[in-house]
Amino acid sequence: MREFLKPVITVQPRPADPGLARYVRSYLIMRTVVGALGIALPFVLVLVDGLWFDGDPFPRTSLSAYYYSGARELFVGTLSAIGVFLITYKVAEVNLDNTLSLLAGLAVVVVALFPTGRPIDLVGLTPLQDRLGESVVAGIHFTAAGVFILSLAAISYYFGKREGARPRIAGRRSPRFWQTYHWICAGTIAAAFVWSAVTGL
Repeated sequence: MREFLKPVITVQPRPADPGLARYVRSYLIMRTVVGALGIALPFVLVLVDGLWFDGDPFPRTSLSAYYYSGARELFVGTLSAIGVFLITYKVAEVNLDNTLSLLAGLAVVVVALFPTGRPIDLVGLTPLQDRLGESVVAGIHFTAAGVFILSLAAISYYFGKREGARPRIAGRRSPRFWQTYHWICAGTIAAAFVWSAVTGL
């Protein structure tokens, strides 16, 4: 059990074998695509809801509020895709990376399936809200969102720690640059969590 909480602090060189390198490239492309989905999601939700569905209000008060918009399928589908990737991302490893990734993936799937509270009472309850209660479902949503955000911050922090331990390669950005980059990402994610918590309260 302790192994699941042990961080990975060293990095292995990329495989020289062309066959293995092909899988590594696929793995890195998948990471890039999932990251692009996460970055693009807020912009796509706002634009699709506002320009295609004449969303009101524009923009909405939060990303979670887009569950009650014409862009609902984009919101739920993208979060679910990100969740499946995170759940399977490090599943063959026994370390803290896998634990954090699994936790983040499960949490974001819960965020997608358990909607936030309705923006107005004119919107009907979902069957899940009707069964469990709207406030209970919203509480699960916000708790899972917090777990997801904090897990991403921790993942970024450990990415930075490992990148800083890489040997320097001539002609490429220094390990110190990538360490700083990942730690800035971790700090930004943590700041977003604090901002969401404060404004929510």
